[in-house]
Amino acid sequence: MKLKLTLAAIFALALSLPLSAQLRYGFKTGLNFARIDGPSELASSGESLESWKNVTGFHIGMSLGYNFTDNYGVRGEFLYSKKGAKYEFKGPSYRIFNYDGGSTYSTGTTNYLVNINNSYFDLPIYGYARWGDFELSAGGYLGILIGSYGTGSLTYENGKTELGNSIDRIQFNLDYNYRKDDPGKGDDGSTFVVKVDNRNLELPKQLGAYFDYPEDKGSLFNTLDYGLIGGASYYFSRSLYLSARLQYGLADLTNNDADLARGATNADKSLIYRDDNDRNFNVQVSVGFSF
Repeated sequence: MKLKLTLAAIFALALSLPLSAQLRYGFKTGLNFARIDGPSELASSGESLESWKNVTGFHIGMSLGYNFTDNYGVRGEFLYSKKGAKYEFKGPSYRIFNYDGGSTYSTGTTNYLVNINNSYFDLPIYGYARWGDFELSAGGYLGILIGSYGTGSLTYENGKTELGNSIDRIQFNLDYNYRKDDPGKGDDGSTFVVKVDNRNLELPKQLGAYFDYPEDKGSLFNTLDYGLIGGASYYFSRSLYLSARLQYGLADLTNNDADLARGATNADKSLIYRDDNDRNFNVQVSVGFSF
């Protein structure tokens, strides 16, 4: 809340400046080196089961700024920005096989890989100070999620049911739309059969984002993101510059009601949803023009 009030105050200050203040606008584009930071789910042995790695995205947009003096000012930007992460879960896990009239619980080993691709409208607002060709900046940003997708694979092996029966190695393709997929759904266009406790079950080869969810828990990723930014720029001329900026999220990206634990369930076999904080972390490298 304090950050939102600070951003609003900066906007109000910019709007209250006299018309004689120097107005400058510009354009920028560049690369994002993004990941998601968050605590890992742990195995019973204490071993970390999850990892997040960087993905490369891009940003593009415009800026509008006021110069208080030749050296100091405030600037706002409107950017389309693609972020995300390469997520991996690897270790002991479970699967619940549902069928008409019941379900079968099993334990095994899961290797779950998904490339998460989240698209945002970002609104950075910051103050800057310039000395010669160098500029330093710091402020905050507000992000609005407009698209959220994932692709990857899930492999389940060494599976055993509570009756002690083995389950053949299973591999699924993943094609996620985190904002639209329904619980319990996959692409039924291509299926395969797996034998579970003397019962032949037909499963889709391609799973949706919430295939393992018994009910609608909402989207995994929250719509609103916000955080802090800081960076530096070098001006090759009065207009052309190269910049690098760190973007550190303060908002919890994930909806705790839909953040499913993959390593274990409760003692009664009910699903666990994790109450933790996952944040955006992004390094932006940009080239821009200021007029």
